[in-house]
Amino acid sequence: MIPALAIPFAAKIAIATIASAALFGSGLYVGHRWGVSSCYEATIEAQRHTIETGIQQAVVSDKTITQYVDRVQIVKEKGREIIKEVKIYVKEKNDVQCVINNGFVRMWNDANNNSISTSSGNSDEIPSAVILSEIATQHAKEAVICSETEQQLLSLQDWVREQAAIR
Repeated sequence: MIPALAIPFAAKIAIATIASAALFGSGLYVGHRWGVSSCYEATIEAQRHTIETGIQQAVVSDKTITQYVDRVQIVKEKGREIIKEVKIYVKEKNDVQCVINNGFVRMWNDANNNSISTSSGNSDEIPSAVILSEIATQHAKEAVICSETEQQLLSLQDWVREQAAIR
């Protein structure tokens, strides 16, 4: 064995440099492997979270659609029942006796068309051919549409709230 003093100083520096380079290289290699492994794990975790979130969002959407359809079916059924009973509510003899003037008919049509009529108001007191049950039926149909729209809005608001709660 060669005593430590017998090794030239330049050789000692070379050995120390090579040992340091080997140690640094192995540390770099291990660090890179850990970094790549951590990156893969983070990617897998992000994908898992994305899938879970997508599933939760789909569940919320399905629940909201089901509730909306059920609510609208109830609204439509009640509307059909009311429309069937209009003649009973109005009482058939009052239906014919009730005089509806052209001014009301014009206002009703303007409101339904979201416009203002340009015709003169001279014929306001002239009875129209419209009977009370027609107006009641039309109003009931429009109320059903309004209720359907209300249910749609409520369902959309619930959906947005529940989607926002998903993290």
